[in-house]
Amino acid sequence: MPPQTAARRRRPEHVSFGKLNNVREAIEIAREVRTILDGNGITLKYPLIRRANNLESVRTYEGTSEVHTFVLGKAITGDQAFR
Repeated sequence: MPPQTAARRRRPEHVSFGKLNNVREAIEIAREVRTILDGNGITLKYPLIRRANNLESVRTYEGTSEVHTFVLGKAITGDQAFR
């Protein structure tokens, strides 16, 4: 793989954009599957509820959405929302 030039180098906001989008989509998909499975979607019969709970807990505990939103906001506006 050729070395990346300065213009093509990945930046932290690129990673934040991907992670933020992936977490949001994964949670949305888990919620939709839970709805499709009806009452079974909240039982331990299917591994879905464990995955959905894991996604929610990671997002809440680590503040994933907020942190990535701050990183993206600074990249877009140039202003830092936190210090």
